[in-house]
Parts: sequence; structure tokens; C-alpha cells
Amino acid sequence: MKVLINNEIVDSAAIFPDRGYFYGYGVFETLLVINGHVIFLEEHLSRLNKGLKYLNIQKVIIRQEVETATRALSCYNGVIKINVSEENTIFTTRPVSYGQEQYESGYRLMLSGVKRNPTSHIVGIKSMNYLDNIIELEKAKKHGFNDALFLNIHEEICETAVANLFIIEDNKIITPEGSSGLLSGIVRQWVMDTYPVLEENITLDRLLLSEGAFVTNSVIGIMKVVAIDEVTLNHHKHKMIQQITNKYREVLDAIGRGL
Repeated sequence: MKVLINNEIVDSAAIFPDRGYFYGYGVFETLLVINGHVIFLEEHLSRLNKGLKYLNIQKVIIRQEVETATRALSCYNGVIKINVSEENTIFTTRPVSYGQEQYESGYRLMLSGVKRNPTSHIVGIKSMNYLDNIIELEKAKKHGFNDALFLNIHEEICETAVANLFIIEDNKIITPEGSSGLLSGIVRQWVMDTYPVLEENITLDRLLLSEGAFVTNSVIGIMKVVAIDEVTLNHHKHKMIQQITNKYREVLDAIGRGL
């Protein structure tokens, strides 16, 4: 793995021991790169810098810094991740782990027993304190699922460990309220800007009875949901999901061609 730490490419993860290292006091962003173009870079930077401001970390990450790191790390197609704490700005790269087979088979979610707390400081920013997400994601994968689904303390659908969730009901696109305790994703916002989307409180029963469901994040894009725990969803072929997927792929293709 190539690592760019504080503007220097290093072979080992030598970082300054600050509150980011000790306590996860920092923020991060995970960005998709296609043909050397960082997808939705301005949107990611806006969220990253808002998180830094919330934590009173006196840094602002700018577009040129990310583009320079992308070139330095030879990230032409793949994923670039930015971690920012008080003393460290770290860029790392990795390949995209989702292939066509995954999109065809769909996403299987395991219901988590951990509840999201809407009053928590870390739910509204992309904090480096991701322990709940990592543990529940690994648990889900261990049991043969792709991801973990979180409810909040009010027993409402919130988000998954790595993605936002949408359902289709009466041919309407619906997503959990932003105030439910979720992190508002960049692709979630793209869907909401591109289509009429309702933000509502969604129960698990409502999800299971919906006409379709899909998840979004910056690396996955749009992914249909085919099962919750051991319940197979027979509605995942809803034409609206495919329409949204096709539209999003058109956007990625345009950005990837520099349009």
C-alpha cells in the first residue's frame, strides 16, 4: 500500500501521535477515482472541512492537495482515502472491491443489535471513530452478509455500516430522516438532488414490505438490497432501482471522461 503522510510518501505508517491516533479524533473521506478524475471531489471536501470545523481542528483541505496526492500515489482508477487529525494528513489508496458479480447478486444486510444514537457527536460527521461500524461489519461478513443494518434508539431504520439506505414505496423514493442518527452520504445527496425523495421515519416492517430497496455510498454507487437477515426480498428488481443505477453510471462516465 502506498501512503502519503504529511506530503511525503513513506513505506511505513509513521504518524505523529495526536488525539487522532489515540482517540479517533479526526475525520476521513473515501473517494472514487476514475481515469484520474476524483468523483464528487468538491462535495467530499465540503463535508470533510465541515467535520474539521466541528472538531475545531485548524485545517482546511483544498482541491489541489487531493489532486496532487492522487497523482503522487498513481491512483488513476481506484479509491483514495483522506484521514485528517490535528497533526496528520494522510492519503492512502486501494483498489475498488466491488465487481459486476456483486451488483448482479445484490446486497445482503444483517440487522445489528447496536443502536444509533441521534444525539451522539459522531453520527453527523465522518469521524475516524468507526468502531461500531467496523465490528458490526465484520460480524455481518462472518455470517455471510455484505453489511450490517443499524436501527436507531427509536427502532427506526438508520443506515448500514458503510452506506445509506433507500426504499421504494408506491413508486416513491424514501430515505430515513437526516436527523435519525445517520451520516448523510455524497451519493445519498446525489439521489436526493436528482430525484424527488421523501425523508421519513422508516420501520423495519416498512422496509420489508417496500417495493424495492437499495444502498448508496461513494465506492458502491447504487446497489440493490436482496435480503435482510434470512428474509429474501422479492422486490429488488423494481425498475426504478435500475433506472437510478443507469443514471448514476452515466454521471460517473461523464466525470471519468472529464466532462
